[in-house]
Amino acid sequence: MNVKFIKAIDEDAAEISQILEDWAASNREIPLVHNVEERADYGCWLLEHTSVTMIHNSSGVVGFLALEKHIIQGLYIKKDFQGFGFGQAAIKFAQKQFEELRLWVFQSNIGAQKFYQRLGFQIVEKSDGEDNDYRLPDIFYCWKST
Repeated sequence: MNVKFIKAIDEDAAEISQILEDWAASNREIPLVHNVEERADYGCWLLEHTSVTMIHNSSGVVGFLALEKHIIQGLYIKKDFQGFGFGQAAIKFAQKQFEELRLWVFQSNIGAQKFYQRLGFQIVEKSDGEDNDYRLPDIFYCWKST
């Protein structure tokens, strides 16, 4: 698999926002809690508050990884590129940088739970969702290097 990790720049903001918008459109069980303008600006917000890495293959951008220190704030792979190992490559890229990674996953997202568990993440706690924007139950995961 041909994959490159390139630090995101301001010009990537619109593409980051579009990847998130496409994800939201394909996940109707996740409520839209932000208006169109907020969602369009989310790429800028991520670039200002996290370290974003664009994930590329030979045809261009396939997704992105957003890290706030050792916390994964977002890993999104475009739908047409899911299931080809890009997400796993991104996690391995992050695991080389940190001895511990943490993240939240919605309890309804069984696919993401299985994905992270296969990569060695362990459940730390479950919540009723009162503390997230979507008010959906979620799970806090942690991975530690061995």
